[in-house]
Amino acid sequence: MPTSTLIETVADLTAERDRDSLEGSVAQLLRAQLGASSVTYMRLVAGEDGARLWPVLRATADGTQRLRETGDPRLLPAVSGSHARCLDERAALRLSTRDAPRCGYLFPVLSEREPIGLIEAVGVDAMLPPEREAAVANLLRIYRNHLALLDYGEHDTLTSLRNRRTFDADFSRMLREQAVVDAPADVDESRTPAPQDAPHWLAVVDVDRFKRINDEYGHLYGDEVLLLLAQMMRAQFRPIDRLYRFGGEEFVVVLSRTAIDVARSPLERLRASVEARTFSRVGRVTVSIGYTRIGPLDDTAGAFGRADAALYHAKETGRNQVLGWEALVAAGHLAPKSNDAELELF
Repeated sequence: MPTSTLIETVADLTAERDRDSLEGSVAQLLRAQLGASSVTYMRLVAGEDGARLWPVLRATADGTQRLRETGDPRLLPAVSGSHARCLDERAALRLSTRDAPRCGYLFPVLSEREPIGLIEAVGVDAMLPPEREAAVANLLRIYRNHLALLDYGEHDTLTSLRNRRTFDADFSRMLREQAVVDAPADVDESRTPAPQDAPHWLAVVDVDRFKRINDEYGHLYGDEVLLLLAQMMRAQFRPIDRLYRFGGEEFVVVLSRTAIDVARSPLERLRASVEARTFSRVGRVTVSIGYTRIGPLDDTAGAFGRADAALYHAKETGRNQVLGWEALVAAGHLAPKSNDAELELF
């Protein structure tokens, strides 16, 4: 790749703010630089039994293909073998067979603190010049620095969850993508609904009596509760779900493509796990959760307002519980909002 073209490509890369688009751009840039037949971008996902790899996209000469989302991290491949070695050494790893004309490469994707993914290139010329490999390493350094700048503006400094500013942009993009998936098509109406047909959900999670924790034990222990809660949220939800801290003791969860009959389950697991935990010095802590289905005509204020109303009802009727807005309306406990007539109640 000519130097002028490479500089233009890097300039375009660092102008990108959407992380999904960034991953695709990086994969295509590395494919071109290496002359690879394909490049796969994999995110590193924390699991209860160790780290796993989530292949999110594959770049080829024909374009970039998003790979199928996974609803269960336990189905993802565990980090092992050459993948584990590459992440442990935090350096490029060449995969080759003796005397073979083509080879493969693994490159770790690093944040400022830790590895966050892997890039696997296949079909690379076995005689790749060392300077080309070094150029790829430098491109990944640029990518890491760019991610660090994005993290500073998009993530909460205490918990490292996404912040409210990021939520607004993510919500708008999610609705655009949902509109494409939900567009009318010539399909068999009798078929079993696929995962991509399921709705998104928004939940508001709030620590019960958090002001008392700060007043009695101090803000240092209050911050520890928030930090541990964020860690528990990461463990309870899927890689495709989005987690945010809105400020104070309030968190937001966006469940991606989850069937109506199971949407409550991960929220209830979080509530139960918090209740069962003993927090240092503070002792027992509970959370209340309100949630709602995200409709195709929703906006951030409408969806958040419904989930917040369910949360408020949970607080008013005993705390330490998970309540859905649609179920509360159907039971007559809450009045439907005037602009929510198109929402399906259940």
